[in-house]
Amino acid sequence: MIKVLLSAVSFRALCAALLLLCAIAAAADNDNTQRQLNNLNDKIGSLKKSINKQQQDRSSTAKALRTIEKDIGELAAKLRQTSSKREQQQRKLAELESRQQLLRKQQVNQKALIAEHVRNAYTLGKESQLKMLLNQEQPEKLSRTLTYFDYFNRARSEELTKYRDTLSELDSLKPSIEAEAQALAETSAELKRQQQSLLQQKQQRANALAGIDREILNKTSSLNTLDKERKGLENVLQAVEREITNIVIPENYKPFNAMRGKMPWPVRGKLLNRYGASRQGSAVTWQGIQIAGNEGDSVLSIHNGRVVFADWLRGAGLLIIVDHGGGYLSLYAHNQSLLRTEGDWVKGGEAVATVGNSGGQRQAGLYFEIRYKGQPTDPRRWCQ
Repeated sequence: MIKVLLSAVSFRALCAALLLLCAIAAAADNDNTQRQLNNLNDKIGSLKKSINKQQQDRSSTAKALRTIEKDIGELAAKLRQTSSKREQQQRKLAELESRQQLLRKQQVNQKALIAEHVRNAYTLGKESQLKMLLNQEQPEKLSRTLTYFDYFNRARSEELTKYRDTLSELDSLKPSIEAEAQALAETSAELKRQQQSLLQQKQQRANALAGIDREILNKTSSLNTLDKERKGLENVLQAVEREITNIVIPENYKPFNAMRGKMPWPVRGKLLNRYGASRQGSAVTWQGIQIAGNEGDSVLSIHNGRVVFADWLRGAGLLIIVDHGGGYLSLYAHNQSLLRTEGDWVKGGEAVATVGNSGGQRQAGLYFEIRYKGQPTDPRRWCQ
């Protein structure tokens, strides 16, 4: 008996020790994750300062475009959130109204059933129970009749209780419906204000683009600008590859290279160029794919990873870069708005941005690249 007790105590002690070790390991993992995130944010902050210094030579018109497009991005993100909130409120209001209609039908049916019970009780009650008791000759018939009385009384009581509950719920639904309708009206008004503000911002953007067009007077200056923008993006990607892409990806994330040819495209649309082809007949080549899209459509991360850059960059507009581990990056440029920020973990198929035309583009669409150890690779080899 003593041996059994000692064994039980030892087993409990062992379990307690294992739980303590697990807790310590979990705390250590959390500390490591937080340190890694802080380190990542520090590196991204330094990277952005370096980028800002490199881009200080741009014209006042280009600076204005940057400010306007960033404002448009923030406003478009708020607009998306407000629109989603309104949809949720509309669904909730519809559910409440549907419940109200169901209760009203239920009320009518219960009212009719109660009336039927009253008529039945009146019919059975023409002769009192005492009179039936005195006049009955067959005991079994007497018992059955008394059972009927008891059944009708219980049924009538139950229906009256249900009827009261229905009326009570109907009364409680009315203020909920009124409050939800008021909230929906306020959200709709806010959505309208944001849409109007977005239109004004887009007009300012059009004016800024017109100023940039006047600065670029010929094809040579256009190609020079294109070359500078390409080099600027290359510098950012090299800095990201050099400083940031050593973060540890969780083990439960499937390796990027195991998904070759199986990943979805970030948006559904026509591919507008061929990877590696010349751009405008110059020495600058396409190192990614331009995909046609509708303004505001979701841009999806092609695989699990962590956002390592999310900001405006000359030539790329609102840009987001996701590190997938193993030296692989995916790049999404010319967005209207950015839905995630640096340090965020994202899953494959999760929205990270919305399609736009930032970076001075005239048509809405997405520029998409995949990189391995800093070198571009054809996205068509990776996406379905």
